[in-house]
Amino acid sequence: MPCKNHPYIEDGLTRCVRCADSFCPDCIVQIGGHPYCAACKTEAMRDLRSGLPAMGRQLELATVGRRFLALWVDGLILVIPLFILIFALGIPSGMFDPDATEDPSPVFFVFQGLLTLAYMGFGIAYEGVMLSSGGQTIGKKALKIKVVTPEGNDITRGQAWTRAVVRQVLSAVPCLGLIDYLVAFGAERACIHDQAAKTRVVNWSF
Repeated sequence: MPCKNHPYIEDGLTRCVRCADSFCPDCIVQIGGHPYCAACKTEAMRDLRSGLPAMGRQLELATVGRRFLALWVDGLILVIPLFILIFALGIPSGMFDPDATEDPSPVFFVFQGLLTLAYMGFGIAYEGVMLSSGGQTIGKKALKIKVVTPEGNDITRGQAWTRAVVRQVLSAVPCLGLIDYLVAFGAERACIHDQAAKTRVVNWSF
């Protein structure tokens, strides 16, 4: 997401603590140790003159339960292309032939491997593209949570794709997938894939 005032600038952005929009360094001022955009600066100065501390909206880490619900919604979306692939590959290969033998054939194992790789590929592409375009998948939008940097700023494309790849790879191995989310019960609520991409998941109702 580019600077709100300068759409051609996408790097080095900082989020205003009052309006939560992203701005480049030329559009941000520091008041009381907090970054504000020009539009919010007036309100911040008014608060200071009134004796109130300079502060804005505080980001709250999303709960693990809320994150799981978002994953469930995204999982339903990813099942659609998977079913299409199952029928596209299964019918020509005879996987649904009622006269087929009971013993699994080599075709079955190839078919199963292709499905696993396809599901991972769909998951990586879906999550990578969606997170690169605002830090939210459809599931995260529905649950009003968002992936951000530890400072609360928008993540980069590199962070989005790193997070997507690491999460899908870990999820492909049952034990690692479980450990990945058990780590999220810590103080930072950061899964292994969050730590790898240097991201956090926060409540987001802006």
